[in-house]
Amino acid sequence: MNSVNLIGRITKDPELRSSSNGKSFVAFTLAVNEFSGGNQFTQFVPCFAWEKTAENLAKFVKKGAQISVEGSINVRQENANGQYSQIVTIRANRIEFLGGTNNVQSSSNNSFGSSQPSQPSQQPSSNFDFDLIDDSKSTNDDSILWEE
Repeated sequence: MNSVNLIGRITKDPELRSSSNGKSFVAFTLAVNEFSGGNQFTQFVPCFAWEKTAENLAKFVKKGAQISVEGSINVRQENANGQYSQIVTIRANRIEFLGGTNNVQSSSNNSFGSSQPSQPSQQPSSNFDFDLIDDSKSTNDDSILWEE
């Protein structure tokens, strides 16, 4: 089973984009705090959301908002100059607003999943590398496939 649950804060306003197949998506970074040995560390986790989840994220969530992300891990290997590195991202299937900033619009239902109504929004530029994604080989609307 490939399942991830994270709670963190959005590092920049989400920006709604369209893939080459016309599907809407948002790439965002989630700052997740970790505590070890009395010290606090912050992990910056790259995440993707598709279609209605992405549209609702862009509409309702702003920089600094605390959210819960439920999803799955995506790992790909990249060869750069003979050295392999792994790139890990999270595919967000469900996003829930937890609060924490005054910049977030409220809604009667604060959980954003694929069953939510959609309303696209344009936001300021994101900090994520959008060139990593290629859904042209996708057979499932929510799949993330990487360029090879």
